[in-house]
Amino acid sequence: MGGKDLKHYCFGQISWRSRQDIAPNTAEFILLGAYRRDAYSGSGKDGLPVRGDIILDTTGGTSLVFGDGTLMFILKYIVTAFSEKENWILGRALDPVTERKTILHTYPAPADPETEGPWKAGIKSTHRQALKEHVNNPGRGYQIETLVEFTTSNGSPAAFVPVFVNAPQNSVFSFPVAVAAPDGDSLTCRLATDVEASGNAGGFTQPGPPLVPKPLTVETDTYVVTWRTTGTKPGQLWSYQVMAEDGKSKAGVEALIRIIPKAGEPPVCAATDQTQSAPIGMLFNIDIVASDPDGLVTAIEAINLPFWARLNITTELPAADAVASISGIPGPEDVGLHVLSIVATDNDGNQAVSPLKIKVDDGGFNAVHQHDYYKMSDKAMEIRA
Repeated sequence: MGGKDLKHYCFGQISWRSRQDIAPNTAEFILLGAYRRDAYSGSGKDGLPVRGDIILDTTGGTSLVFGDGTLMFILKYIVTAFSEKENWILGRALDPVTERKTILHTYPAPADPETEGPWKAGIKSTHRQALKEHVNNPGRGYQIETLVEFTTSNGSPAAFVPVFVNAPQNSVFSFPVAVAAPDGDSLTCRLATDVEASGNAGGFTQPGPPLVPKPLTVETDTYVVTWRTTGTKPGQLWSYQVMAEDGKSKAGVEALIRIIPKAGEPPVCAATDQTQSAPIGMLFNIDIVASDPDGLVTAIEAINLPFWARLNITTELPAADAVASISGIPGPEDVGLHVLSIVATDNDGNQAVSPLKIKVDDGGFNAVHQHDYYKMSDKAMEIRA
């Protein structure tokens, strides 16, 4: 897909945590959204947004609905990542008054008195992309929801995937979802229902029959998305939505799969399953190693990288073996759990996707310097004939 014709929304994610320290029944939301880059102006050399720019989503009209009869319309975002080639920006929604990178909302009660269950919050819009290449949900409205209640839950899980991921046609293709729970609860992962993903019965179709023979699936306990792409064609886009659950709350993430011609073997770039600790005020550094068995690694990306961190690519690319690192010093405002995706791409367009979880610790001022080695393991994208 050329990207210049991208019809606005292409990614969304929502999560929340309890902020009873601020006021009773108060939730702090994190919202991420990806949109067409050339719909906005920015400080890039091409006049378009780059990391750190702030945009107002007047084109997509995305709103945050809290579930208690109130909503926040026309969201403002700070750009966290962008792609010139694919013409998208990933942004994190800002508080409209303070421009802090989270949105606070105080509910009238710990739970919804009408249902005696959680409040159902979410982001909604009618502007899912309408490209002819978008096979399964072109032009439909979108919704990504979470459940909020304060009697048993301290917050929702957080899930993240790349905005786009490349899948070779006629292959068994898989990649992991980055999933974490701030309170350490056990997590499961599943595909979102049509109602969860759109607000309406029949309003969303996950990749699979009747459009192609095999359905996309997600493994409950390993969070690995798998799809046999038989019947797909290069250039197609397929939207999918995944829901992470901890038994008390849930949170969704939606993104796109791009079909590419089948050629060669994918690169390898994978992570430890352990959450990496980043103490406040201390230098955090983690090395990334990627390789390609039959070609060259042409790019390494860290998508949804925290603002306090930088991706440093040590090896001159393209290269058969590549080394990069993520480093930075988090501050008190960065406390919490950050989930992101590391993506390595080779010269055939094949990709390896690895999850990375970083927890900024508010009690770590006297901790020792953190330096972990982030190396290949078995939790990477796999492609099989």
